[in-house]
Amino acid sequence: MFLYSHRISLPLVMPLLLGSLLIARPAYSIPTTLEEGQQWIGEICADFGIEFCAYVPKEDEADAKKPLRLTATERQVLTRLVEQQENLERRGRDLDRRETQLQALQEDVQRQIVQLERIQQDIEQSIETKKAQDIEQLEKAVSFYTRMDPAAAALSIANLDQKTAVNILMRMKDKQASAVLESMTAERSSELIDAIARKR
Repeated sequence: MFLYSHRISLPLVMPLLLGSLLIARPAYSIPTTLEEGQQWIGEICADFGIEFCAYVPKEDEADAKKPLRLTATERQVLTRLVEQQENLERRGRDLDRRETQLQALQEDVQRQIVQLERIQQDIEQSIETKKAQDIEQLEKAVSFYTRMDPAAAALSIANLDQKTAVNILMRMKDKQASAVLESMTAERSSELIDAIARKR
């Protein structure tokens, strides 16, 4: 008989187990209904840490379906909270829109800066090109006046604008420039010598 004791079914052993629990734990009252019995067994399982049969109290359906009643002050507070939430969301959308506009403006400004830098480079290159051309033409003029007779060169240079005349005389050798200045009128020669002195 003891060899087959493990084959005894749970329904046969359960009353013995419950009876021994009642004796060991007299604090439990004997249930009178099926629901009380289920609750009673569930509480015992919960006490002994048996999870699969532990009693979990059901939420009171009346409390669950009971409508939430708010006081006038609570309604005002809730309304203000909802309004503040809407205001925050609206401000957030405004900030997002402004950020997008600012980013587009920054990109436009950056494009204009790049264009201005390109234009400035073009202008500087044009200025350098013009300076090189002017120097080349000035050198040709100096070479031309150097080969001329000083009197003829003086007559031609005296009729040029003062800046050009000074630049030509400053590029000539001192002896040649002196000969040209001596061939000019005293007034024109004096003007050019003063301009050369200021430039040096």
